[in-house]
Amino acid sequence: MPRYQSSLPIQKDNPSDVLAICYGSFQKTGWDIKYAATDKLFAYTPGNIFSKSMEVCVTVTENELIVSSEMINDEMMDLTKKNKKNVETFLMAYEETSKSIPAETIEKNKLAIQHLIEDTAKAAEQEVKEITELNEAMNLGNGSLTITYAIIGINVLIFILMAISGAGIFEANGLVHLKWGSNYGPLTLSGDWWRLFTAMFLHFGIIHLALNMYALFSIASYLEPMLGKARYITAYVCTGIIASLVSLWWHTEPANSAGASGAVFGMYGVFLALLTTNLIPKKVRQPLLQSIVVFVLYNLVYGLKGGIDNAAHIGGLGSGILVGYLFSYGLRKEKTDQPVSWIIPVTIAVCLLVCTVYLRQNQSSPQERTAIISELNDAGYSDADRFNDLYNQFVTLQDEALQVYKEHEDNAAVLAGQLQTKAIPKWEQADNVAQKLLKLTVSEKMKAKATVVSNYIQLRKTETELAIKIINDSANSSAYSQQLEIVRQRIEEEVVKLK
Repeated sequence: MPRYQSSLPIQKDNPSDVLAICYGSFQKTGWDIKYAATDKLFAYTPGNIFSKSMEVCVTVTENELIVSSEMINDEMMDLTKKNKKNVETFLMAYEETSKSIPAETIEKNKLAIQHLIEDTAKAAEQEVKEITELNEAMNLGNGSLTITYAIIGINVLIFILMAISGAGIFEANGLVHLKWGSNYGPLTLSGDWWRLFTAMFLHFGIIHLALNMYALFSIASYLEPMLGKARYITAYVCTGIIASLVSLWWHTEPANSAGASGAVFGMYGVFLALLTTNLIPKKVRQPLLQSIVVFVLYNLVYGLKGGIDNAAHIGGLGSGILVGYLFSYGLRKEKTDQPVSWIIPVTIAVCLLVCTVYLRQNQSSPQERTAIISELNDAGYSDADRFNDLYNQFVTLQDEALQVYKEHEDNAAVLAGQLQTKAIPKWEQADNVAQKLLKLTVSEKMKAKATVVSNYIQLRKTETELAIKIINDSANSSAYSQQLEIVRQRIEEEVVKLK
């Protein structure tokens, strides 16, 4: 954190006198004198909404006075040189005080410093006691974050591999996510039960990944040491799976769901449960509980917007609270040397039982599964995305060409001209698109679809030409009308094939 230091030579024989003058100098500045040692004083500048409090420290040696100012609120830079100004302000106050302070005031300040040293020692002793209690309750000094680092590493590695496979870094490709195991009702409910688990490690873009991993790491520094690795990984996996299951239950229209947020909310639920017990010291418990509640409520409200699977968040949170209370029972027993070995197996068994019952009672049709798998297989070819883009171009050109009939159906003379100048060029462009479709490396099904599109366009061109002839050549309109009827029947056949 930003810091500035300066020193001043001193002539006083007694360092305690100098420290007493520093005490008076701090009083002159109006800063809050907080802590003291035999050769140090610590004061804090007043804070407000525009400027946070800073720590100013003076250290007295045999021949110099060292003054430092430091920003203590996680500031990255001191652009306006506030630390330097604090040091200069103190040195000015010191110079004025040293010239005018009477001897009796020095003695009075020495006594105040002695009382402050005693209070500082008591505060330090109390802080050590509280840290010891906190460490005993949460095991912060002995626990590592091995499991958390492993989870983050797996998520990052899978994201990289998926990005290479075409999943997208910022904008996700849902078909790739389905292939890698996202939670999609028609597939999960027709045999792919494992998607309840794999979906926890897939993310729709790098922002989605970063936010989830940051939220996990923020709470893991408390939870993993406190729970222990076995309970921690059990809570993460089980709440994540239940979150996926709740997402399936909630979305009556299938949603392509993925992400670690359900499991992350599960861990916050576990922590919420633990924070409502007396396992954690009250002084630490209250502020942590407030911050966790604010985090959860904000994210649930934010999740009401579209595109966020709030059902998974709620499922993870609710299951996490239940798991947290169950684990708190085991943690209390361990404090009295009565370890409980059944809690983890029961947690896993209940999770599996709930999933099994739900999956058996809610199954999707084989036809729906076959259609989705066929689409996934089609998407595996190198030109699959290009095929879809070109097909969409064809649809747009078709709509524009057919729109000519709707716009001028009441005026035959104008219609003939518009068909010639607008509709025919659109069908020519569509034909060029169809020729590109026929050359792509795609599945046999998509190749067949391209052939149908090409035949359909040729028929539409013939239909348009016949319509123009019927309008312009009334003498032979009957013969043209018969040909047009045949062409339109064939168009209907090709439309059926496309559908």
